[in-house]
Amino acid sequence: MRFVAAISLLFLAALIASCGRGSSADEAYRESAQRAVQDSVLTVDNLPEGWARSEIGAQALAGLALNGDCAALNGRGAGFPGEVATADSEPFAGPHNQQLASTVTAFSDPEAARAAVRRANDLVLQCRDQIQNALKQAIQNAAGDLGRLIGSISAAVEPAQYKPLGDETSAYSLKADISTLLTSIDVNGHILVMRNGPLTGVLLYATLGDLDAGEEEGIASALSTKINTAEQTLPRHT
Repeated sequence: MRFVAAISLLFLAALIASCGRGSSADEAYRESAQRAVQDSVLTVDNLPEGWARSEIGAQALAGLALNGDCAALNGRGAGFPGEVATADSEPFAGPHNQQLASTVTAFSDPEAARAAVRRANDLVLQCRDQIQNALKQAIQNAAGDLGRLIGSISAAVEPAQYKPLGDETSAYSLKADISTLLTSIDVNGHILVMRNGPLTGVLLYATLGDLDAGEEEGIASALSTKINTAEQTLPRHT
């Protein structure tokens, strides 16, 4: 009996130690993930000359609030199954009426990240009407007091082709036409979703007038590069 009791105690100790190692590994991954997402979001140093913190970006982003099942998109990765850590960049403004913001999310493993991208793609298509209305509201919010001069806003969100960024890339074009008392103004841009391993990134980029595709692609590539670099710092799950 003593022998059986001793073996049982040894087994229990080994089990507890094993659980402790798993918990410790999970905590190490979570801490690395927190650093990875913070290091990956865009900063003004990653942007072309003339970019700075946006004065109206926060107002515009506040208008991009969806509801119902579509509300899952509000966090741009935060709150999705398997999410471990998420960081948002500041909103930035370019010298030619451009606006952007980025979000990076770390998931528990690449499969959870792949599933999140699939879910996000499904929701964007399912929630297109809400997103288009939210885009109109974001434009109205960004206009501030000048919003009273806006007569009407039309908006469209459509799946788009884009150059590959990381392991996986999804793109959606943003287009809006703003009619004012004196003229009409076009808004063009993209929602870009990229994945590298267990990390995902979302870039929102929009500009008044024609889209500078070269600048946008350069900024998207900078975000993808930062995500790829940060992914290399994460502990490997076994």
